[in-house]
Amino acid sequence: MKNFSLVISLIILLTGCSVKNEQLFQNRDVSYVSQAEDINISYDSKIIPDDILKIDIYNMNQKSNILKDSTTLSGNAPKENSEYIVTADGTIYLPLLQEVKVKGFTVKELSLELTSRYKRYLKQPYAKVSIKNHKIYVLGEVKEQGVVPLSGNSISVIEAISEAGGLTDHAVKNRIRIISKEGVKYKIRTLDLTKLSTLNIDNIMLKHNSIVYVEPTDTKALSVAVKDYLPIFQVISGLASTLLSIDYIAGGR
Repeated sequence: MKNFSLVISLIILLTGCSVKNEQLFQNRDVSYVSQAEDINISYDSKIIPDDILKIDIYNMNQKSNILKDSTTLSGNAPKENSEYIVTADGTIYLPLLQEVKVKGFTVKELSLELTSRYKRYLKQPYAKVSIKNHKIYVLGEVKEQGVVPLSGNSISVIEAISEAGGLTDHAVKNRIRIISKEGVKYKIRTLDLTKLSTLNIDNIMLKHNSIVYVEPTDTKALSVAVKDYLPIFQVISGLASTLLSIDYIAGGR
């Protein structure tokens, strides 16, 4: 009964109250998910407020205790040992460096930045930064595009779209792009949400840093094949420039 109620609420949420020519889940034939295609693109999350950062500082190949006695400014105490919550203004407070602006950095960029800044105080410093909280990105024709935090390790596509407020009236429901990292490669696939049995796809679970992109139906719609993915990423790059750093790998299309 709980699952049935969830399905009904999602249908109402995603389709809206008006009657449209293309209703969500109107077809009852087999679900459709395209085969995953390798893409010559990589991307990294940019640090945003409320991110939880784990920071370790090494000196001459030994872990330094320089962060052990971190104190708080403006309530920015470590969440746990070596973990820091990014404040609303995009900063954290670190020993010797004091207030450090971290918003907009990728993990790699911040690691290099802290390594450089700690060279004033340590002989051979090395900073290792990681983002502890997991999140995905829902972009395009949804009501609240942006970051969807993960409470666990993964979330379904339907749940992710629901968390983003549902689809808009201009969404192309049979061409939902899913971009994710699988192993060492980045892949893209297309999901058709006009087919009822799509609800039963248990293996399409979104993990940390996955992207869901919903195309628009207007004249600027990106009706392209999966293999011609570059126009899609150019749009995504524009939509998520403050959230993601996208690299076009040499040899790509």
